[in-house]
Amino acid sequence: MVEDPEATYRQPAVLFQDFAVRCRMQRLASPGLDLAGFRRRLAMARAGLYGELDEGWLDAMAIGASLPDDMLAPFLLVARAARDGQEAPSDTVMAQVYGTHSLGRVRRLIAYMEEQGIFVLRTDLSGKRSINIPRLGWTTAASLPEAAE
Repeated sequence: MVEDPEATYRQPAVLFQDFAVRCRMQRLASPGLDLAGFRRRLAMARAGLYGELDEGWLDAMAIGASLPDDMLAPFLLVARAARDGQEAPSDTVMAQVYGTHSLGRVRRLIAYMEEQGIFVLRTDLSGKRSINIPRLGWTTAASLPEAAE
């Protein structure tokens, strides 16, 4: 479902209905998830996290639980990059995971997370940006941010 380009901008409740139908078509009595559990799993999949998470992710998921549902996927995307020592995801990639075309909306999302103390953004002297998640001690590699719209 996550790989379907049309699903990117659909509401999780609509995708949950589609998921439930697919489960019934496979003759599963129950999808095994309620809507809240589906939203969490959908956010994880959109961030590239599949299957069971190791112990290191427990704190990240606890931080994610404090965020509004729609912010979980972008947070997990940044957390995965930071944990793996990769560059911060571009604003365009974050917008896709967030379910929007608006880069301005993504920048407001990042600013909100920074105001809440979830992210700390750093820009070095060459203009490269990295994102730190202080509660986890994870930091993305520095990269050049996208040009403003």
